[in-house]
Amino acid sequence: MTHPGAEEAREKLLVNLTPELRRDLRIRAAEHGLNMQDAAASALSLWYETTEPSAAVETRGAKSWGVFLPAGGPDRFTQECEQRSLTKVQGMAQAITLWLAAHPSPAERLVAQPTKRILVGNQKGGVGKTFVASGLAQAMAEGGLRVLLVDYDPQGHLTSRMQIEGLPEGGESLLTHMLGEATKHLARSLVALPHERFGGRLHVLPASKDAFLMDAKLALLQVGRDTCLARALAPLEDSYDVIVLDGPPNLGLAIDLAINYVQRRSGELIDHSGILIPVWSDRSSFDAYEMLHSQIATHSKMTGAVVDELGFVVNAYDARKGVGTRSFYEGWNQLTVPGVLGTLKDSIEGREASDYQVPLLEHAPDSPQANVMRALAKELAA
Repeated sequence: MTHPGAEEAREKLLVNLTPELRRDLRIRAAEHGLNMQDAAASALSLWYETTEPSAAVETRGAKSWGVFLPAGGPDRFTQECEQRSLTKVQGMAQAITLWLAAHPSPAERLVAQPTKRILVGNQKGGVGKTFVASGLAQAMAEGGLRVLLVDYDPQGHLTSRMQIEGLPEGGESLLTHMLGEATKHLARSLVALPHERFGGRLHVLPASKDAFLMDAKLALLQVGRDTCLARALAPLEDSYDVIVLDGPPNLGLAIDLAINYVQRRSGELIDHSGILIPVWSDRSSFDAYEMLHSQIATHSKMTGAVVDELGFVVNAYDARKGVGTRSFYEGWNQLTVPGVLGTLKDSIEGREASDYQVPLLEHAPDSPQANVMRALAKELAA
């Protein structure tokens, strides 16, 4: 959840919330054409107007969560909880539960949205960007969405892990299209994953060897460099519900272009598109995130783009690794904007899927990691 501009006169409320309620609120808000923070404000208004005592809501597993409310909202909420002799976690849980009951899912979304664009990015290598990008795309496709998964990393790990040899015959690289040198439609470069569970809905744009030259070649592009990735992918957008980019492990020009591509468009809801950030429970991941966050802020300042950080996915977490690992994990959970959307525990199924070059949901569909991917996909599909 990205901090709104100062002109919006909002204040941040910190409160614990269960992942289930956070996910349900996000999904239902999107269905009704609302930003999540506006849905939360509406939920509190409804709760204030309800004089009858609300039933207690289960709050076990609640984690720190931040939401921006209209000016004065956090103070009013705190005072209301005190008057009702409730903890803030229980008060917020009751308000959201009440709002969800009063706003059932409509037959169709009330506000049309552009194709969802998600960059899975972190300049630190080895944190699981490819694993998360692939698993998220698989889960979204399994759930019925049309998904394009772009191997935007010149190392091509995603392409090889999907057992894709490379660009199909007649296809041209993404860089060729970004440079405006392509002579064929980019759709000819796509590969459909054959697995039945994806129903032909999951397509991959493979990496190409020329991607190693991306920064150097794009640096020479005189006109339209900032939007060349958006222009290259634009002809495909109407064919997909979601486009997921597996970002490279650096903070170069390629990432700047990807950040620009996932910026919030006119009329687009907060957190509809943006950057999903895989991390580990260690100090180097915190340092890497600070650099990525700084690059996003610099890009936004220079271009005027509004870029939403969708949240963190803590990868390969194992509490048995010691107090330091547990401490850093709590640190990620204390960062409420964005917050932790999922935790992938270290497991053999994930390592095997990568080693055997088989999609996780095909190799181990009932594994805990596969189910985390499904929960993540359900929330981010909102």
